[in-house]
Amino acid sequence: MIFKFLFLPIVGAIIGWITNLLAIKLIFRPYEPIKIPLLNFEIQGLLPKRSKELAKKIGEVVERDLLPKEELERELSGLEVKDDIKVAILSIIDQKAEEKIPPFIPDNFKVMIINFLKEMVNKDLDPYLDQLMDRAKDKILNETDLARLVETRVSTFEMRELEELVLQIAAKELKHIEVLGAILGFLVGIGQAVIVMNF
Repeated sequence: MIFKFLFLPIVGAIIGWITNLLAIKLIFRPYEPIKIPLLNFEIQGLLPKRSKELAKKIGEVVERDLLPKEELERELSGLEVKDDIKVAILSIIDQKAEEKIPPFIPDNFKVMIINFLKEMVNKDLDPYLDQLMDRAKDKILNETDLARLVETRVSTFEMRELEELVLQIAAKELKHIEVLGAILGFLVGIGQAVIVMNF
């Protein structure tokens, strides 16, 4: 009697678990479309089939919501690179002047010449660097198609790697979905068993 009553819930649990397991697998697999003969029908994983559309949407979301141009402009404006560029330029002047000044010139004169050059360049460098930074910022903001860039990067991502990544990150949650399928199948099976036993 108990075996008869538990038979349908156990079968329901197995079916529910397998169904959810297959549903998870079908998100990624098969990677390439498989044609079913005579039915004019093909099977392909959800993400591989919609990969181009997915890449496009991710690019749009990144540009619109995650990193809009206003945010990017704010980040670029906050970059403190001008001083680093100045240090690099003055260091190059130091090095090149040391190489180019003839060796017969005494060292103390060399130091004076190099310091004079560096001071002169340093004094007039700020406006040029400001212009350079503004031009670079404008170029990045106006000529960089962030959505397209992200779309290209995402579309070159191997589906197998994406599957492994998702399974690593969400392994626990996906396992819960499988177990939930088994529990729901078991409960449906109990309902069916009650109906069968009483009618």
